[in-house]
Amino acid sequence: MRNDLRYAWARDADEARIVRGNFVWLSRMPFLVAALLGGAALVLLKYFAIDQLYITTTACAIIVAYWIIVATVPVLRIREDQLGDNCYYLGFLFTLASLAYALYQFGISGSVEQIVANFGLALGSTITGILLRVLINQARRDVLETEQDARMALADAVVRLRTEIDDAVLAMGAFCRAAQQIAGEQIGTAAKQTAGVLEHSVARVGDTSQAAIRQIDAAFGQFHDHAAQLNATAGATAEAMSQMLATIESATAALRELDRGLRTVADHAPHAHDADEARKP
Repeated sequence: MRNDLRYAWARDADEARIVRGNFVWLSRMPFLVAALLGGAALVLLKYFAIDQLYITTTACAIIVAYWIIVATVPVLRIREDQLGDNCYYLGFLFTLASLAYALYQFGISGSVEQIVANFGLALGSTITGILLRVLINQARRDVLETEQDARMALADAVVRLRTEIDDAVLAMGAFCRAAQQIAGEQIGTAAKQTAGVLEHSVARVGDTSQAAIRQIDAAFGQFHDHAAQLNATAGATAEAMSQMLATIESATAALRELDRGLRTVADHAPHAHDADEARKP
């Protein structure tokens, strides 16, 4: 968890350093602090008559400490060329501060030997700054070299991508051929099975149709027989009806004759009774 927090803080610091915001001014502060505090420390050491060797060592230590702090703290990190220039400027400023104080002492005491001795030792800070600047610039990667490496890495990536694309195309072609072959085999098998099922279905339909036709023919035959029987029955019924009608007509004629005879008898009956009465004495 500590590493995660540290990496998150470093990432935020890098983003704050790249994108202009509230933390941009922090990368400018170490140089100003080192220059002011270092110059003041050197003047105080000279004021208290500390040996020039210790003063020069302190100046060099301040320059090295500035380089280490700026190079290791992400929020304070600047470009490497700018860091080398700042180290050189710090050494030069410390040298100028030492010379300014030596000239001040020369105005008081007038000792030329002390100025020469202080100047020789004060150049140590300038030498340290120049040395750090050279080392930083030598260790810094050149822009052209970085661009060339990026181009080579990009070309290598393009070659690998082209190879992977070719492999993918070959694999896709093989897959398509295999899929076509499998699909063709499946379609052929399905077509054969479908043809067999259709033939079997057609045969069953034909058998069923023949059976249905035979049943229909038998039904039509039975219907024809029943129709003949009905026709014969209807003929016999018609003949019987004709005979019945003839019999009824004969009976009707006989009844009519009987009715006429009875009426005739009825008409002659009163006259006969009157004749009988007349004959009696």
